[in-house]
Amino acid sequence: MKVVAVLCFCLLAFGLLMTVGAADVCRFGERWRCGSADCEKKCDTLTSTTECTEPCTDGCYCEPGFVRVSVGICSPQFICRYKNGSPRRLYA
Repeated sequence: MKVVAVLCFCLLAFGLLMTVGAADVCRFGERWRCGSADCEKKCDTLTSTTECTEPCTDGCYCEPGFVRVSVGICSPQFICRYKNGSPRRLYA
């Protein structure tokens, strides 16, 4: 009986860990943290020194050194240098 109880507890704990862990899976260049989509760095706002006053919410936001481009992905900051030469116009 103890073995069954321990097994059930282990399965329950594993299930909870998998559920919690699934929420924080982010794409390349993103990290799960508290932030604001309006305050993320973009090529157009890369040099802005304005401090963000938006409320903080948990989610996937660009890592330091990355910027959010118009197609919704995070790209390395150096890509902003090629904004005007991009044939696909990914960077707004």
